[in-house]
Amino acid sequence: MTERHLFLAMTNPRAGMDEDQFNKFYDEIHVPDVIGAPGWVAAQRYRLCSEQRFDQDPPWRYMAVYEVELPAGEIMAALKQRPDIGPIGRPEPRPYADDDQVWIYTPIGPYQENRP
Repeated sequence: MTERHLFLAMTNPRAGMDEDQFNKFYDEIHVPDVIGAPGWVAAQRYRLCSEQRFDQDPPWRYMAVYEVELPAGEIMAALKQRPDIGPIGRPEPRPYADDDQVWIYTPIGPYQENRP
């Protein structure tokens, strides 16, 4: 069975960039390029909801969740095979703010659903 991981990318548009342009770039160019890398199989983007815990102020407004079916040690290498989507391949001015972050998560325990 192939290992499955989640790759979370937390982003904001760069200062002065129109959010519609940012979202268009992300949806029409960046996400399709990323899931075109070997082992990258799916993606879903999210916008920060206005309803959050009162004691939190999340710094990122956007999150992309990618599903990756590769051994953990091969995830970043698969992206490096696509230099057009890495930091070198980003358009200038880059659409992302400089504080973007990415994290890789490996599932533990069974997948559970609440189904009547």
